Amino acid sequence: MGRNTRTTVGILTQSALLTIALREVTMGATKKEAACLTEEQKVALAGLLHDIGKFVQRARWGERKRHEEWGAEWVAQKVLPRLSFLSEQQRREITDLIARHHEVQPYERDLRILKIADYLASGERVERAGEEKGDPPTETLMSVFVNLRLGNRFLPESERQRWRYPTLPLRLDESIFPQEGVTANYPNLWRQLESAWQALPDNAPTFSDFDTFVLTWLSLLRAYAWCVPSAVYQTEPDIALCDHLQVTGALAFCLTFLDEAPLERMEANPFCDEEVALLVGGDITGIQHFLFTISSKGAAKSLRGRSAYLNLLCEAVAEFVRHQLKVPPCNILYSGGGHFFLLTPLPYRERIAPLHSQILTVLLDFFGGEVAIVLDAIPLKGNDFRIDPDADRSPLSERWYQLSQQLAQHKNVLWREIAIREPERVFGPFGEGGEMPTCVVCHSEKDEPASLRQRRLSRPIHLQAEEEQRKCSLCESFEELSGDIARAKFLLLRKVEGKPTGELKWHSVLQAFGFEIWLNDEAETANNYQAGDWVFRLNEADLTPIRYAGKTVPVVGFRFLPQYSPMVGNQIRDLTELAEASKGAPYYVALRMDVDSLGRLFREGLGGMLSLSRLMTLSRSLTVFFEGYLNRVCSDLDTAHGDRRLYLLYAGGDDVFAVGSWDAVLELAEKVREEFRRYVCFNPCVTLSAGVSAHHDKFPLYQAAEVAKGFLETAKNFQHDDGHEKDAFGFWGQVVDWDETQQWLRKWHDQLVKWLQGTDGQRVSRAFLFKLARIAKLSHERERELRRKREWGKAEIERRLRYDRWYWRLLYYLSKERAELQPSLEQLQRDLAERNYLRHLQLLCRWAELSTRGR
Repeated sequence: MGRNTRTTVGILTQSALLTIALREVTMGATKKEAACLTEEQKVALAGLLHDIGKFVQRARWGERKRHEEWGAEWVAQKVLPRLSFLSEQQRREITDLIARHHEVQPYERDLRILKIADYLASGERVERAGEEKGDPPTETLMSVFVNLRLGNRFLPESERQRWRYPTLPLRLDESIFPQEGVTANYPNLWRQLESAWQALPDNAPTFSDFDTFVLTWLSLLRAYAWCVPSAVYQTEPDIALCDHLQVTGALAFCLTFLDEAPLERMEANPFCDEEVALLVGGDITGIQHFLFTISSKGAAKSLRGRSAYLNLLCEAVAEFVRHQLKVPPCNILYSGGGHFFLLTPLPYRERIAPLHSQILTVLLDFFGGEVAIVLDAIPLKGNDFRIDPDADRSPLSERWYQLSQQLAQHKNVLWREIAIREPERVFGPFGEGGEMPTCVVCHSEKDEPASLRQRRLSRPIHLQAEEEQRKCSLCESFEELSGDIARAKFLLLRKVEGKPTGELKWHSVLQAFGFEIWLNDEAETANNYQAGDWVFRLNEADLTPIRYAGKTVPVVGFRFLPQYSPMVGNQIRDLTELAEASKGAPYYVALRMDVDSLGRLFREGLGGMLSLSRLMTLSRSLTVFFEGYLNRVCSDLDTAHGDRRLYLLYAGGDDVFAVGSWDAVLELAEKVREEFRRYVCFNPCVTLSAGVSAHHDKFPLYQAAEVAKGFLETAKNFQHDDGHEKDAFGFWGQVVDWDETQQWLRKWHDQLVKWLQGTDGQRVSRAFLFKLARIAKLSHERERELRRKREWGKAEIERRLRYDRWYWRLLYYLSKERAELQPSLEQLQRDLAERNYLRHLQLLCRWAELSTRGR
């Protein structure tokens, strides 16, 4: 727009402006108008709203209007009038900023800042190849996974354009998967966003508090604009509008703290060598020790609570840092999986070290060094936001790596500063000595660590009458949290003042950082709610308010939480019950899974295209799958079998830890891998590895977790025939290729089970299975013998094995079986001899034997 159209005439009608002016005069005669927002918050708000007109434009494509006009009109009519924390002057200014954010050479400082923030956030866009332009009303969003590559493993160019997201609200179903042949329906999607906005109750804190509005607005964007491309016409549509708006808002807030000189340099060239913001990172340490050094007593009950607690703690600390630095919620770029990252203004760099020290001190007092969160920051420059699709690395990847190295250094000298200042707090002595009752789960003594007393907290050891065991108040609270999570529908967050007192519980540390959290059902949430609380709906991207017993409780956002549990009534099944529910042998299985080379994927996978928005999209996509969609996978598998046999103990970032009936967990591992491949568009560089271990019900869960982790690590050392590594399944200690597991092992396992049970009229004796097992043992012994002859290579060993005595014994055994089975047995013979599946025969026999074992 030109400078002569800087007012919003044409967007707000003259009569509307006259009405506003008359109201201002009338109110000004009796009461001074209060401006609730700072200038920094105002510009950030404009950044969060500035491109919403692109969504409106695509929904109303027949009406030719620029997206700035659409956005300013909709915001002025539908959004700003509901926000009581804005003055009328600020409403006009925000509308003006949205309407003019593409104006050439603006004079006003706020508009210049918004333009620079938009330029920096848009520096990530990749120009379309050739002269063909995109069609905004029909083009849909590409998946971020299609552009990932590691070495020679990547999707070919012809495959990348195929995978698009359907234009549907975010739901934990098929709609989150990229699909082929997607048709855009932006009018319907936009109507749903408008309806969700209008349905927010007038008493919601969204309309009276800036931070709450930002949180709600981001939630609406993630629910409805997660699949809307931010730019289409001249660039590849691989960045979601929700991420572009958040990055622009966060950068706009930070840029308002710059002086005029750097702003002028950035106005001339936004991608110059000028520092623009701080990237702050937080990383939790001590996770493995905190989760897996507990005893077997109560491990199944408390492990879910402990793992969820670490995520809640990390998010509470991220929120604490945000409050201390007074930045809006949009500046938290990511929080989950034990990490958080946020953007802050440059002048705040001197506050990071004191905050780090404060966080460490609080956690040392509560956990005695068992759990800690490190904090550090690096400056980002304008040229860090410019991408180069032809480069191997982007400048941002170097900054990201630098920050991760600084955080790792903090972990290496975790308690040094406190030890120098107060050595007794780090080195002790600790405890009271002598025979003292200890917690049967975590082995802590009463009121340990001693610093709890200074905070007026106690950690008593209670005798559990039913279990005849002693447990500390903290471990008891983790067991309660496990049950709360399984039943919860909502998470309620409240800002609190004062210090925690009384017995040490899981929420005591959160209170020390200024927050209280409840995980409740609908009725409990309605009863606990107080004005100003933040209520999040769990595992549904839905902001519909709670209406219960005449109360209307506003929902300000949503979050995903792995909470699937094997519930019977109000109780979670224990390991004995899960083992007994297995088909065949009464075992339970521990499953550990994670994404292969995730650090490299974040650092190198996008090459020169790495940007803040793509990082956010990648992180958010993994969160949706692992923390949200896995609940659906578990539920579908259990529903298909008519029983609850799976227990999703942990899923965060890219890690999974689940237990359950052994056959159900094996099926879960296969299903997760199958679904994840679809989710990442079958990109060969984005893979999963897993490890499973089977145990009797009395085997300690924490030890089972360690065994499964060992099998997972073995799988990550696996090398495939084509040279690529990882992407494997540690199946009871034997590493197998996923495709071989799902195509050959599963096929023959199911066939052997049918024959052993005679379900289709064809039967073999169990002696047949044991004969196959002896053949497998014989071949393994012969292979070890041949491998001692070092002059023979792998090919020669396989050739000699193929004609060894096991083969003739196999022919003999198979020929003795019934005639109607011979065609299938001949195929089994060929698979073992010619396709080198002999190495899996022992595992196959063991699997089939467990599936058909009697009680």
